Parts: sequence; C-alpha cells; structure tokens
Amino acid sequence: MSQIDFSGVDFTGLANLNLGDLRDSQGRYPMDPGYDPAPATEVSSPVFAGGTPRSVFDESAPYVAPVVTPTETAEEKATRLQNEREDAQAETARLNRRKDARSSMNAVLSTYGLSDLSEYVYNEIIVKETVNINNPDAIIFAIREQPAYQKRFSANKERVKNGFDELDPASYIALEDQYRATLSANGMPVSFYDSKDDFDAMIGGSVSNAELQSRIQDGYRAVQDADPEVKRQMQELYGVSEGDLAAYFIDPNRMKPLLVAADYKRQAEAAKIAARGSELAGIQLTGGLAEDLARRGITETEAETGFTAIGKLGELTTQLSGETALSQEQIVGQQFGTDVAAAQELEKRKRRRVGEFAGGGSFARTQGETSGATRLSVGTAE
Repeated sequence: MSQIDFSGVDFTGLANLNLGDLRDSQGRYPMDPGYDPAPATEVSSPVFAGGTPRSVFDESAPYVAPVVTPTETAEEKATRLQNEREDAQAETARLNRRKDARSSMNAVLSTYGLSDLSEYVYNEIIVKETVNINNPDAIIFAIREQPAYQKRFSANKERVKNGFDELDPASYIALEDQYRATLSANGMPVSFYDSKDDFDAMIGGSVSNAELQSRIQDGYRAVQDADPEVKRQMQELYGVSEGDLAAYFIDPNRMKPLLVAADYKRQAEAAKIAARGSELAGIQLTGGLAEDLARRGITETEAETGFTAIGKLGELTTQLSGETALSQEQIVGQQFGTDVAAAQELEKRKRRRVGEFAGGGSFARTQGETSGATRLSVGTAE
C-alpha cells in the first residue's frame, strides 16, 4: 500500500481539537459501532454565537448546546385534543345561542313595532349578555328607557299620570287589536279611530274594550232615533252609512273629515231638505241643489211647505207639445225663488192649458190656486 503524502497539510489546528465536540446529543461518537445519526428525540438546530451553524472544526464562535424539545406523550396529546374539541364546541354553542336569541328577539321586536331597536338589542344585550338572552321578556324590560320604546308605548306615560298602571307590550298591543276588531265588527268607518294617536288616547284614559262597545251602541241608538229618510239621503248624497252616523254621535269632532267636505252642518241640513223633497214631491235632489238651498237658509220647515206645494202642481210639471221642458231642478228653483224663468214657464203653461180646455177639457173644471207671485197648482179635479 502506498503511503499518503500529508506534506503541505497544516495540522496546527488539531492541537485545539476537543473530541467531546464530536459527540451527539446522546453522548455518542460517529465512530462508535452501530452508530445511528438519527436523534432519539426532537431537538432544535444547534445555535451558535453569530447565528450561523458550524462544524466541530469551526472555531469562529463558541459552541452552544442545542435546546431539547420535550416529546408530548400520547396521553398528553389526547387531553390537549379533547380540550380543543370542547372549546370549539362551547364556542359553537355560544354563537348558536346568540343567533337563536337574535332571531327570536327580531320576531318579538317586529310584533311590537320596535324593529329599529334590533341592532341595539343584539350588540348591547345579546352579545354582552347583560340579561338572560333566552328570556325575551327580560330583554324587552331592558329596553324600556329607549326612545323608540317610549314612543311606541307612549300611552303608558298618560296612564301613569292618570293613576293607572303601565301596560306591558303584549297587553298594550292586545288592547289595540281589541279596539280595532270592535270598531270593524260594528261597521265603523275605516278611518275612524284607525291611527295610533286614536288608540293611545283611549289606552291613556283606560278605556276598556267593553266601554268602547257601549259607546258604539249609544251611537247606533241615536242613529236609530233619527229620521229614516234623512239617513237615506245622507247615504244617497254623501255615501254616509249608519256606521258613519253612529261614529259621528260618538265623536262629532273626529268625524268631521268624513262627514264634511266643507261644512258638516250644511250637509246635515241638505239631507233634511232632500228628505222632504223625496217624501212630499217625489223628487230626488242632487247634493249640490240640496246644499244650495241649505246655504240660502231654507229650513226643514220651509222645505216641507215648498215641496208640498210642488207636489200639488200635478200635470203642470209634465211637458206637452210646444212647451219648454223643465227639469226637476228648475221646478224646485221656481218654488224657492231661485229660478224666475222656470216660474214664468209654469205660469204660461197654466194659462195656456186653461184656455185650450175652456170648452170642456179637464182643466176647465178646476180652480187655480196661487201662492204669492208664483202659481203653485191648478187645483183639485172636481
């Protein structure tokens, strides 16, 4: 075997060699029989001063022993995983509880007309769990001082002022529903006591549903005692039903917008005048004509007298050949002094017919009757 030539090799550094640096973390040397370089445990990479790993022959920095990371036992791992699963389950349950509470509260808030408070309830009560979030009543109680709540159930303030107890939201809304059902069942106008302000006034005054029913019955009794023809004319001229009239007797001021275009008293007087026209002369006045007579100051008594006279005109109100046609409005106008031309036409008819039948016609056997400047009829056949 040839000799190895080590000439030119500098072995001066070997004087400083520490054979202990060759041992691994288990105290083994690479030259040991059966040496396995794989470590028995996980270790961190050797760290040296200067931050760069070196070989055992590198003298640039002192050697720092590696940090050994303890191995997690199977039992410890199982415990850790179980704890993580339980934590995840608890978080999922907490999020689901919040979700369910929010869904339930949104439904309750919507029923109570408090949807605007949804975000407040979620962020300030459900998330923070300042009250039992599984108890909707507790959450509602917690928002009693919120402006939206105070506005929705504003009649409670008036109840307390009047010496009555506050109503909880469910009772408050239930009473509103009872009012609404009672008014509808009794044929009250849709726009009568249909606003929150209307119901608040009754709730604030502690008006029970039974008391409301009693007021409605009183209103209907007043209607039943009213002139049937006047009631019919109110329906004919203005579309005002008995329910509208009953509502008027319950609260005249509240019904003004319903019964009145400009003046409910004039409409009532117009209905009375129209009633007398229908009964005594067989004439159905228009709302405009009836109101015009009312505006002119024609009273119900004067209307009765005038329409009685018109009813006696008999055949003079029927147009014959060569005569000018007269409408019912003109016939009414001539009687109450609002249509001079119609009064003159009726006078012409009387004179003409009396002259034509002077030789034996039916008109020749009558005696004319006049009232003032206007002739009202040609008498009663003999």
